Amino acid sequence: MSVVLIGFKGCGKSTIGPLLAEEMGFSFHDLDHLIEQRHFEETGERLGFREVFRARGEDSFRAMENHLLRGQLGREDLVLALGGGTPMMPDAGSLLAPHCVVYLQVPENEIIERVRADGWPAYIENEADPEEALRLLFKKRVPRYEELAKLIVENTRAPEAVVAVALPEIRTVLSKTET
Repeated sequence: MSVVLIGFKGCGKSTIGPLLAEEMGFSFHDLDHLIEQRHFEETGERLGFREVFRARGEDSFRAMENHLLRGQLGREDLVLALGGGTPMMPDAGSLLAPHCVVYLQVPENEIIERVRADGWPAYIENEADPEEALRLLFKKRVPRYEELAKLIVENTRAPEAVVAVALPEIRTVLSKTET
């Protein structure tokens, strides 16, 4: 069984994930980085996941993402950070159900500030009002995150504090699932 981190872009999956994995003695993988790696293996072109999204288009990007997700979920002792849109895939519910899915929850305004600081994602950068587009997407995705999560962890503190709070709860979920 894996621990799967979900949440909106900028919620801290790539920061919390490695810390959590280290504490648990698990491996950590970030699906966005795996997409970059696969794109490089297929094309010889080193691109960030935003550029891979642009270069391949959404359908091809999502197909690769789905394929890589399926491969990762077959692994044991793994903390896996998903892209913000991955849980929106039609079969995400059935794929994630056997795993400890943790939704890293961050208030909408804080997410907007984090994303603005990091740069608008490829899927909204051409919008007339990227912030409003991001807010609409946030409102659309949050119910899905809540639906899929076995555990919701607020990520508004220092990463180490978030891990300290989440770890006992994750271990409880894992122990219930293994019995």
